[in-house]
Amino acid sequence: MNVINTKSKMLIRAARPFSLTGSVIPVTLGAMLAIHQSKFSIVYFIFSVIGIILLQASINLLNDHDDFINKVDTKDSYCSSGVVVEGLITANEVKKAGIIALVLGCIVGLLLGYFRGSMILIIGLVGAICGYFYTGKPLALKYRGLGAPLVFVIFGPLMTLGSYYVQAQELGLKPLLISIPVGLLTTAILHANDIRDIRNDSKAGIKTLSIVVGRKNADRIYISLIVFAYISIPLISFYNYIPYLSLICLLTIPKAAKNIKKLTSSNNENKIIADLDKETAKLQSQFGVLLILSMLVSIAIL
Repeated sequence: MNVINTKSKMLIRAARPFSLTGSVIPVTLGAMLAIHQSKFSIVYFIFSVIGIILLQASINLLNDHDDFINKVDTKDSYCSSGVVVEGLITANEVKKAGIIALVLGCIVGLLLGYFRGSMILIIGLVGAICGYFYTGKPLALKYRGLGAPLVFVIFGPLMTLGSYYVQAQELGLKPLLISIPVGLLTTAILHANDIRDIRNDSKAGIKTLSIVVGRKNADRIYISLIVFAYISIPLISFYNYIPYLSLICLLTIPKAAKNIKKLTSSNNENKIIADLDKETAKLQSQFGVLLILSMLVSIAIL
């Protein structure tokens, strides 16, 4: 029993719970938009959240396996979760868990597709394929410098539009626009990780976006992802796609500035930015929660 409990804890660690807000927030935002049109089902929302958590957990688990097998994660590197490298659990066990999570997520997606239309099946299929081949062979998209744009598409427009469609049975410009700031911040989480791992990833022979553009430009991309996320909120609000109350998200600017300062003052010292991905995840979480709360409050007022 203790062995089972230990393995379960290691698998949960490999699933990286701290990053799961990357999927929960865009799905919640899409559902919140549907409430404005009096089109909301708590049952469909719960299934959407469960399905998307399973999908992201599978991506994280399979990524742990693939990074270890491809010698991207080593004892000398900053590992994804570290459970395999530290010998706490085997790579095959992590892979099996990732496949199980992916299959369960697909089953939830099939159920939603059955009740809410073929569009959900298409969106879910695209998400599942992109998730599996994020580091999986033969595409291994992250290793070809496509990780950041892929994350933006999956954790931005794809999830938000999919969640909105589950509720409202239509696509729209509003969910697409509102997905942009959250998608940018979620992409910044991955990009922070890639900046920190430039040296070790280079040794492993893979090409992330940070390696392709170089450290200075990689820093600029991180800063741009953060800055444009904050610029987009006033613009989307100005054109009445989100309530003016959503400007409350700007309260997280000091946190964003702190992250940027940490990066720019690191002088290429990886230890200084070792936890920048987690700090960026906290920023994305705080930003997303405030955005969701502002929409809920505006609904209550109306």
